[in-house]
Amino acid sequence: MDILVSVFPVFVFLAALIFLDSYKLVKLKWIIATILLGCGIALIAFWTNTNILERTNIDIELFSRYMAPVIEEVLKASFIVYLIRSQKVGFMVDSAIYGFAIGAGFACVENIYYIHSIESSNLFLWIIRGFGTAVMHGGTTAICGVISKN
Repeated sequence: MDILVSVFPVFVFLAALIFLDSYKLVKLKWIIATILLGCGIALIAFWTNTNILERTNIDIELFSRYMAPVIEEVLKASFIVYLIRSQKVGFMVDSAIYGFAIGAGFACVENIYYIHSIESSNLFLWIIRGFGTAVMHGGTTAICGVISKN
């Protein structure tokens, strides 16, 4: 139940974004593939962050606040940059959909990780993670896509 509550909001927002797209140029199979790519990017970010922390003497709080977000956002934005540079994105809304899909996959993996790490049965915590962090991951990458396409 916690996993469902923590990932449901981001997929509702993604569905709304897809529904509002009047051109419908982004196919569902590409959206699903992009969500899976976002899951993979989350795993790469976790591995990268863990390795940096293990090999350096950086304070974990400073790293979590200032370095990890930069690493995560650069990894998520790299696919959007690839799509735009290879001219696979026609309109800004397409890049927003792809960006939100990457963020949705990333948020799913992150929330599943936190569910197993925190082991809290407080449903309110997972609602906040679903509407807060999950939407933030999708939103920031969508905004990056729109700005990059513009």
